[in-house]
Amino acid sequence: MLATHTRFALVVLVFVSQLFALVDSAPLTREVVSRESQVGPHAQCLTDITLQDREELEQGILQMRSLEGEELNERDLLGSDRETFLFNVSFNVVFVNETREGGWIGDSDIKAQIQVLNNDYNATGIQFRLVKTTRIKSKDWFENVYPGSPQEQAMKLLYNIGDASTLNVYTLTFNSTTASLGTAAIPSAYYRNPKSDGVMIRHSTVTNGPRTNYNMGRTLTHEVGHWLGLFHTFEGGCDDGVGDNIADTPPQASGSDGCPKGRDSCPGDGPDLINNFMDYSYDSCMDSFTKGQAVRMRESAKAFRRPGGKVAPPEKKASTTSVSVSATIVTVTATVSATASSTTTVVSGTTASTVASSATSTSTSLSNSKSSAYASSTSTTSAASTSTANTSSTVASSAIPSSSPSVKPST
Repeated sequence: MLATHTRFALVVLVFVSQLFALVDSAPLTREVVSRESQVGPHAQCLTDITLQDREELEQGILQMRSLEGEELNERDLLGSDRETFLFNVSFNVVFVNETREGGWIGDSDIKAQIQVLNNDYNATGIQFRLVKTTRIKSKDWFENVYPGSPQEQAMKLLYNIGDASTLNVYTLTFNSTTASLGTAAIPSAYYRNPKSDGVMIRHSTVTNGPRTNYNMGRTLTHEVGHWLGLFHTFEGGCDDGVGDNIADTPPQASGSDGCPKGRDSCPGDGPDLINNFMDYSYDSCMDSFTKGQAVRMRESAKAFRRPGGKVAPPEKKASTTSVSVSATIVTVTATVSATASSTTTVVSGTTASTVASSATSTSTSLSNSKSSAYASSTSTTSAASTSTANTSSTVASSAIPSSSPSVKPST
């Protein structure tokens, strides 16, 4: 009998030890992932939204409403006299060789990507204007950047320009240990660390890229949604009473895979919004934001992404880092000609050489729109009243380490 009990105890002990070993070896999941790192065949991203982020977003929007005495609503959003928010874009291509697989993205594909972005955001009254393209040759950054890495910090310290209203985009391939397609800094985080702001996406997801099912440019659309204060449509799953803080997005258990028509992962709350840009569906499946999401992005833009950071979270002050950007945003009701700077930088250790070449682009007017909230110039250079803006952005020398690459105009 004793031997029998001993054997039974040993079996139980082995079972329990294996169970604990299994639990210990299970990978820890991030609080929030976005567009490529969830288990499964579909792509997601690494945007991490904390409780502090949530609270500061809400506080900032409430403060904006209090100061301006208004709350954005559908009438403001859909009215013909709504103001159009216009954001400058600095597009940074990190590459290892001049092939698409090596990270190289040509001007035509960048232009097409910006066009996709503007088409996707057109109904929200938000638009984007490319003012600078920089190409950076660095194997280390191309392969090893991930959120919070030393490579990310060094890269953004050197190449982020502008203020909270400037969209800094980086294309690369991310660390080999993650399958992420993208990540973004949410607006309220800007005041804690301005140089961490911006969006990073996998190079293969840019319009016409080699990433199957994710090469129509919707990864950037998705990440910019985070940059403007949106959460995933499946934030909090079925049981969270708060969810994504948007009233017209029904609860959703998890990100969609592919384009699952008729999916209803939280029965009784309405079908999943598989066509929403803030889900994880294939690019070909994505086509819309809800009205509530549009209002939230416009409120976030007013609260956090005005030039100079006009409104900051309670008891927090906007960054006073001195950055001079010659990309003045002009009134969007006029047709504007812009000269966009295109720069190629070769990064090798702590030294780099740069060759710059100029390219001319044209920005057409946006119909039925007043002057942009960002049309009032906060730039230290040319005025918004001129119809031609020199968009070769320059960061003040005090903001760049001594090891930064020199820029030489092409001849």
